[in-house]
Amino acid sequence: MSSTKLIVLKSKELIYTAILLALIVVFVIILINMFKRNDKSDGSQSGPAKAVSAPADPGTGIYNTRYTPGTYSSPLILGENTLSVIVTVDDCQITDVSFQQMDETITTMYPLLESSLEDINTQLHYISSVDDIIPSGDSTYTTKLIIDSIKNALKEAVVN
Repeated sequence: MSSTKLIVLKSKELIYTAILLALIVVFVIILINMFKRNDKSDGSQSGPAKAVSAPADPGTGIYNTRYTPGTYSSPLILGENTLSVIVTVDDCQITDVSFQQMDETITTMYPLLESSLEDINTQLHYISSVDDIIPSGDSTYTTKLIIDSIKNALKEAVVN
């Protein structure tokens, strides 16, 4: 004796189940993509560090730009505030970059300025040109603004 069993499914239950499964699949895809992006960004940040890990030897001709030693400044306009970017150079390289007229308002309105400046100063020890500075992912625009101000200040320092 065979007995036939009938299963009765309501169409609402099928639709809800299909939507739930589709959402789960989309969620899994999003999670996979998020983790892949983190792996790529970690790899790209370690790549440039390897490329600039050894300081260049001034005697090899890599430092082909000569500067008049001293301290030079360039304005950095941020909204209604003007900040002075101070660049200190010796005869063949930039030794320090700092801000002058930095007050609490600027620090509050532009929180990435200080971390970008620290990153630039760190990279300056290992590179031969301002053009070789690699902006970090968090503050790309801020770093580019500072680099432009550094280049403006260096126009006065370059020996022809």
